[in-house]
Parts: sequence; C-alpha cells; structure tokens
Amino acid sequence: MALSTITRERPSSEPIIAKRMKLEGSSSVQDKFCPGLFTKESREAIRKTVEVSKPYPHCKISKLVNDDLLRRVQKEVYANLSFTSKETDIYKVNQTGDLANMDGLTDEERNKLSSLFELRNAIYSKEFREFVSEVTGCGPLSGSKMDMSVNTYTEGCHLLNHDDVIGTRRVSFILYMPGDPDEHWDPKFGGALELYPVVERDTPANEPAVTVPPQWNQFAMFTVLPGYSFHSVEEVVVEGKPRLSIQGWFHFPQEGELGYKKDAEKSESRSSLQQIEAELDTKENYNRYQTELEESATEKLSEQDVASLSTWMNPVYFNTEYLSKVTEKFLDESAIQLKQILKEDLYNKIKVATLKADKQDHFTEAVMPPHGRGVRGDWFVQGSPVSQRFLKLSDKPTSDEETSVLFAQLRAHLESEAFRHWLAVVSQLLPTGHRGVARRFRPGHDFTLATANSRGQAILDVTLCLATTPTEKDTEKWESCEYGGYECYMAAHEGDDDPATYRSFDDDGALLTMAAGANELSIVLKDEGVMRFVKYVSARAPGARWDVAFEYDLPEETD
Repeated sequence: MALSTITRERPSSEPIIAKRMKLEGSSSVQDKFCPGLFTKESREAIRKTVEVSKPYPHCKISKLVNDDLLRRVQKEVYANLSFTSKETDIYKVNQTGDLANMDGLTDEERNKLSSLFELRNAIYSKEFREFVSEVTGCGPLSGSKMDMSVNTYTEGCHLLNHDDVIGTRRVSFILYMPGDPDEHWDPKFGGALELYPVVERDTPANEPAVTVPPQWNQFAMFTVLPGYSFHSVEEVVVEGKPRLSIQGWFHFPQEGELGYKKDAEKSESRSSLQQIEAELDTKENYNRYQTELEESATEKLSEQDVASLSTWMNPVYFNTEYLSKVTEKFLDESAIQLKQILKEDLYNKIKVATLKADKQDHFTEAVMPPHGRGVRGDWFVQGSPVSQRFLKLSDKPTSDEETSVLFAQLRAHLESEAFRHWLAVVSQLLPTGHRGVARRFRPGHDFTLATANSRGQAILDVTLCLATTPTEKDTEKWESCEYGGYECYMAAHEGDDDPATYRSFDDDGALLTMAAGANELSIVLKDEGVMRFVKYVSARAPGARWDVAFEYDLPEETD
C-alpha cells in the first residue's frame, strides 16, 4: 500500500471497520487534548450549548487538541500525504483515503505518520467517544467503525447542501487546521461551515441560520438527524491558503457492541441524495399547446413565423440554407449550440443591463457575497438548496426593473408559436408542450444538482445562456469551466449502486458539457434517465450566469 495515497478500496459512503484498532483504555488519551476539556465543568458547559443550539444540535469547541500534536499532524500531512482532487455536481475537494486504512501500513510508513495515527486513535478512543456521547446526548457510539479522512479545500473548493444521512452515521465532526497555525483565518477567505434550518422536514431553507468560519484547532460537530441536519461548506476564495481539516463521523454501535440496536439508523427520511434523485419533474406540469403540429411543420417556416422571429432572433437563423445545416448537425449529434442567437441590438441591451446588475450586487469582484444578494424586482430565490438554488423570475412579473422586463420578454419569445415552429424545423420533432424559467445563477451561491429525465420518453432541452462577460478574458474564464456555471449531461446510473454515493461525472463520463456562454442557444434531445445539472457558479466567476431554460414535451412515440 502506497503511503502517499492511503489506498481506499471502498466508496466514500461505506466506512471501513478497522480490524486492528487498539484504542480502548489508554491512560494517556486525555493528554492528546487541550487541558480541561474532560472536566465536569467543561462537559456541562458544552452539553448546555448543544442543548439550546439551533437549527439542530451542534457545537463548536475553540481548542480541542494538544497544540503541539496538531502542529506535528499538519507537518506530516503536507510532507507525506497526497490528495486526490474530486469533483461532482455537489462538491469540489481534495481528499486522502480513509484513515482506517492506516492500520494496514507498514511500520516504516506509519512512522512517517505517527502523529496523525496518534490523533486518529485519540479521536476514536473510548474516552473521547464517551465525551461526545455525553455532550451531544446522542447515545452510545461504535468503537469499531471508523470513517475519517483529511481534506483540503483550496481556492474554488466547496461542498453544497446535504444532510449526511448515509448508513449508520450518528455524529459528524470537523477538526480544522487551516493555513498558518499562528495566523487568524479571515472569514472573507470563505470555507465556513453553514447550518440550515428547515422549512419542513426534508426541506432546508434557502439560506443558512448559522455560519462557522474555520480557525486553527477548532472542532465542530453536530448530530446527524434525518431530514434536519442540512449543512454546506462555503467556497474557499483565497489563493495560497488551503483550508485543511480532518473530517469524519462517529457511528451507531455495530452488532456485538454495547448499545447495538438492529436498524437503529433507519428512519422514514431519505438521504438528501435520494431526495435529489426523486425527480423534480413532478413538481411542475408542462403547458400544453392548444393545437398539434402537422408533419409539414418540420419542412419550413411560414412568413408569419419569420416576421415574428425577426423581432428578436439573428436573421441568419431563419435563412433557409443555413437552417438546413443546423438541422443536419442536430440530427447527427442530438445536440447543438448556436452562437449569436439574439439580434445584436437586443443582445447589447441585455448585456448592459445584466452587467449593471452584477456590478451593483458585487458579483464581478471575486469575493464571497452574502446570502440574499441580488433579490430585487421580480427575481426571488428558488430552492430548496438540497437540489437547487438560483434566482427565478416570477411567472407573472409586475416590476419595471430592467432585467425583470428583459427576461420576461425572452421567456415569452421561447413560449411563442413561432419559436415552436422554428424548433420543429431545426429538430424535426413536434413539441406538444413546454415549461420554462428565467434564471440568474449568482456567484458563490447558485447551482442545480443532477436530476434525471423520468418522463418515460425523450424531451427537448432548450437553453438561452447570457453569462456576464465584461471582457474577452472573462469569456475565456467561462469557457475553461474552472469557474462553474457550465451545464453537464450524464448517463443514467446502471446497476444497484448505493443511492448514497455521489457520482463523479469525471469517473462516470459526461455525455455532454457546455460552458456558460453569452448569447448562445443550446438544443439537446435528452433521453429518458439522462441526468442534467448546472455546476455551482464560483464566487471567482466573472459574474452571474443568466439564462432562460425550457423543456419541450414530445409525442409519446418519439424515438
């Protein structure tokens, strides 16, 4: 086993039961922690803090570990461990393997990580487990099941909203080792733990109620509660100051351990991942067109269609010769991106309005904006953040705020009969219904997580993207996909994969990835089961991703 990787042989959702743990009864365990931590007064003070904490039981201990030990751990980690960069729709992080695997290292390898091994054993010791159990009131914890890794959040890393309900997890914890031990971590650097209240069980609010910025030797923990313990990790926005931490879970007692109860961890609540994958399509119905299109509608546009489209669309896209090339490409690839789709004067008007709004909201400054920023006019926050968060334009706008008016007009264009006929010509398909939304994905806040098409048939995705791009360099930033905001299609999951495992689109293979563009229209024929998401927009992005996203229902026999 290579020391640099601490090889992991199971998915991150499946903790490993260590076979050679020798943690119990150590007389020196308390010496690994800060003096006074285990006193009756300290326990009682922490217990009372947990008891009154909101939005769910949690606490923050300012100094947990013997400082000399933690400094040695940090040095060992940087000198002897390598991190694997992992990215999915819900997170971007650098992580080691499970520290339970340290039991399988050779003596020579373990000596290079002796302080880390010492700390791991102290955290899972009988004394500390009993301490955690007492102050949280969570009941007995397993002494055999370990679930712990070292994470480093570098610039751009983040973890979106979820509830940690996987398997037998009972208490979640984070021990922070950010930056220089002798320097204060400025909250402006990002990386804070965010705890969310719930609107109702299984539905977190759109904004957190508690924010815990990381500090050296700080320990945060909370009880894992199905349907309630929603949390996220704010993006790190500072360069060259990694947010290093040890993160893990304590588990329910396993079979054969004191306090074991069969199926103790089971509840009526699904994990947040299962909630995400419980198709969002059921929440909104398609608006049915009043008439059906004849097959002849796929042949050409009428003069009335052209007259209507010419008020907003680049005339090249209803030129018969050019349109036939677009159709040919779409039929060949089932997807196409069309640049400069809007008329130049209309696009310039939108570009000025969106840039003005982004500057007003400080979304062009590469800083972590406060929650609630950007809500104005007819724009409001659409959640729940367990699956999505963005600003949505009201279905019945009344404001004269400029972006509200402009995007209401764009949405109306994509709902029109003329555009339906244009889609029929381009795609050679006959839309029977539609639903759509105008969205603003704010830097540092907004995203959609992967959800599948479960309509039982293919549907047509059409998205008009108008990402803020003040300069040519900003266009390149969006195109790099390093700043998020891109749209990704993934193949349906096959087999009996654990629904509690977040899937990497790098590992599973993305079917299609489209960078956020300015004045671009994408058309994608999405088959049943195919998953789609808009990646979290980094606080370092050039601005917001603005778009109008529509889905068009197709006849049942569509292949």
